[in-house]
Amino acid sequence: MSNPGSGNDIAPMRPRSLTLLCYLTIFASLYMIMTSFEGIFNPDRLTKRTEELLVEYDNLISGANIDPKAQADFDKALNGIAAAVTSSNMHDFSVFTLIFNVLTLAGAWWMLQLKKNGFKLYVLGCLIAVVSSGMVFGFDNWLGMAYAIYHGMTGAVFILLYALKMKYME
Repeated sequence: MSNPGSGNDIAPMRPRSLTLLCYLTIFASLYMIMTSFEGIFNPDRLTKRTEELLVEYDNLISGANIDPKAQADFDKALNGIAAAVTSSNMHDFSVFTLIFNVLTLAGAWWMLQLKKNGFKLYVLGCLIAVVSSGMVFGFDNWLGMAYAIYHGMTGAVFILLYALKMKYME
């Protein structure tokens, strides 16, 4: 494969698996960037929808025949989550969501172009995702922990998959 105009007769080949990873990240980041705008410009609506989901979960568990202690623990966890779901927190988390998804988008785009610096941007975006979840909602809250664990696990998987393809990047 020749690359005219670069002075290099052979351009590096990009593995299909790296191409797939990059496009998955690009599409997911673009989707999350678009959804973060709702939380930035209309946090009250997002807060209301989240509160409605919490009520549905509470009704679902309340209707089930479970241990009263487990029911009390679940109610305590839901109350903690409900306390963390404020308009201000949803706005702040949406801003962080926009930031870390712009970083992962740029990182994936650069890795698609076989640039190693894209990996660094991607890792930075993943770290911001984990830390911001705890900063906004609190690491002592189920919501903050759930977001941090989710972002940490998915980020770790993709970081590992990208790291395995670093040998193809310049």
